[in-house]
Amino acid sequence: MTIPNYGVWAAQPTHYTAQTEKQDPKSPHIYLYFRDDTSSRQHQAAINVKSTDKDTRLVFWLNRDFSHPITQSLSDLDGGFTLLNTDNAPLQGLDFIRTEGLVDINAGKVLPHDIPGPNNDILDSLDPILSDAISEKARMYIFGSSYGTGIHDVHMNQGSLPRFENGVYEDGALLFEFGDGHWEAVFLAFASQRIPTDDNGEAVQGSQELAVILGGD
Repeated sequence: MTIPNYGVWAAQPTHYTAQTEKQDPKSPHIYLYFRDDTSSRQHQAAINVKSTDKDTRLVFWLNRDFSHPITQSLSDLDGGFTLLNTDNAPLQGLDFIRTEGLVDINAGKVLPHDIPGPNNDILDSLDPILSDAISEKARMYIFGSSYGTGIHDVHMNQGSLPRFENGVYEDGALLFEFGDGHWEAVFLAFASQRIPTDDNGEAVQGSQELAVILGGD
């Protein structure tokens, strides 16, 4: 395991704040606040919405009718954080490349952080699903790296430059279970991350950046 404290947090989202280009032009985040069944404390998910690499864009996947075998295992989880780096973990970690049927790589959209105009950047794209999940009191499952009071690395965690942590079956994601029984899913990656990757999550020789694969270069 290379991503520290990798796991999934089952919780109820309550509200969020989004840092604009003006507020943080270098490393802005969406801070999604949530509560779980373990305490009255409020936690936060720090979600990257801009890369610190030369290509600052993100890749965004949205599935508003998500169907996958993992949903049953998630529904069975108690509220709170579940560590997924043990052999007897209740479910396996996520991998955008290796988990069958999870992500259609070619359906990703390469998006900037925050630019003028409607429906043309990552903030515009995330707002509808986050707002719906909060207003409809959906149950949320956040995959990433826990730091105790919250969670980060809620994005693909492989194919980055060697100076960053890479791994397999340790990708981040946001999954939402709505009261009517349907599921929605958000997957994020940095446009500069490369695939395919080896068994350590490092980009292999001949790999390509997601931006190139998706025609956003």
